[in-house]
Amino acid sequence: MNTDYERLPQSLRQRAVLSGNEYAWHLCDIPEVIEAARQANLINIGGQLQFLLPNDGICECYWVEVDTYRSVSISLPWTERVEKTASTALADFLHLSSKFDFVAEGRKAFNEHFQKLELQGYNPAESMYFVWDVAADENV
Repeated sequence: MNTDYERLPQSLRQRAVLSGNEYAWHLCDIPEVIEAARQANLINIGGQLQFLLPNDGICECYWVEVDTYRSVSISLPWTERVEKTASTALADFLHLSSKFDFVAEGRKAFNEHFQKLELQGYNPAESMYFVWDVAADENV
């Protein structure tokens, strides 16, 4: 497991769920995760939209993602990189919210799973999370 998460506030980690070896949060928590990582001197790498199913299945919408490695140079000094990944991650995450209807994206790719969930009384929006990766190692 990525121990860099341990540098985030416990109250924030308690709101997360484990998705594989990564922490995932409800979408409303992601701006707070980004800021907490910045304050902890962590790089905000980014993450993807996922729907975590009751049977431990994961429907990952890998195309609905934030990836700061695409836009923030790894050659920046650490402090500058921490700040830049935080601002870029937040802007990119907010842009995703305006670009995609997250539930509709999940439904397009995983409609059969969504229909089964709904027949069991689940609301796919309630199983919607965003996995978020952070890093403390200056070699990432």
